[in-house]
Amino acid sequence: MRRNVTGIAALALALCLLLAACGGQGALPSDAAASRETEAPVRTAETVPPAESLPAPPEKVSGEEEPPEGEPPAPGGEKASAAPTRPEDGTLAEDIAPALEGLEETDWQIVSIDLESFGLTAKSDDERFMYIMEYADTVPLDQLIVFDLWGDALTEGSSEELRSRFLEAPDTVLAYLVLMGDQRVDYWDQPLAADVVCRSIATADAAWHGGSEEFAQTLAACQERYPAGRIAELLDVMEREHTASMERNHGQSQ
Repeated sequence: MRRNVTGIAALALALCLLLAACGGQGALPSDAAASRETEAPVRTAETVPPAESLPAPPEKVSGEEEPPEGEPPAPGGEKASAAPTRPEDGTLAEDIAPALEGLEETDWQIVSIDLESFGLTAKSDDERFMYIMEYADTVPLDQLIVFDLWGDALTEGSSEELRSRFLEAPDTVLAYLVLMGDQRVDYWDQPLAADVVCRSIATADAAWHGGSEEFAQTLAACQERYPAGRIAELLDVMEREHTASMERNHGQSQ
């Protein structure tokens, strides 16, 4: 009888240990939260202001800056997914893979050039459209690009900000341009929208900075990192436009 009691006690102890082991495989919510708090946040160039008046505003991300009281709501649209849609083509995906690695926590909402996708119109009485011009240094990259494409004479500030973001995070900007695919603007000879953005970046550096050394170094580093593929084509567009703009504005070629 003593032997049976001992066996039952041993079996109960073993079950308790097994249950404890299974229960300990996952971290507690408090532990997971503490772990996230110790991780260094991903550095981005954008801070998304709140969009209280939008039909379907994106969820506010922790750490966002609140705009001063009285400012108009920021533009935006429905968030399509947690991350921009990745290219279907395997070769293209491989081409931009290095640039896509850190993009899961961006503030991008829509990889589109259509104003309607953001609920915008290219009119001076559209508060959300004009908000982008006034706060070009804080709006997300997708909004900055769509404004630069459709803002016409109002785009000096947005082009300058695109140049700054390219110099700060060239892989991020180039990856977004690739994700834009074959979307075209409906002016001039209907060029690819991504090519137009590249020209804006290059012209901003050549015309307003006289061809900065920082831009030349960033461009050269990107060309070395991306010797082929769509990103290489975008860099070629940027280089050609920079050379042409230096000639137009300063009478010199590179």
